[in-house]
Amino acid sequence: MDKTRLETVLTVTYLSELAVIRGLLEAEGIASYVPDEFTVTAQPFYADAIGGVKLQVHEDDRERALTIIRDAGFA
Repeated sequence: MDKTRLETVLTVTYLSELAVIRGLLEAEGIASYVPDEFTVTAQPFYADAIGGVKLQVHEDDRERALTIIRDAGFA
């Protein structure tokens, strides 16, 4: 089982949009990552320049994460 590969499961405009979603995933034991978190925190308007703020999970958790995101009404 390769847990090193990450997959993007959601892209949003604002970092604050991910707070609730990350909490839902964490509550289910799914680790999530936002590769450009510090960039967008320092310069929020860079989110558009980098193609949005991306939420990533391990590829093994992808389907569960997508189900949680859909069930919560975020996708």
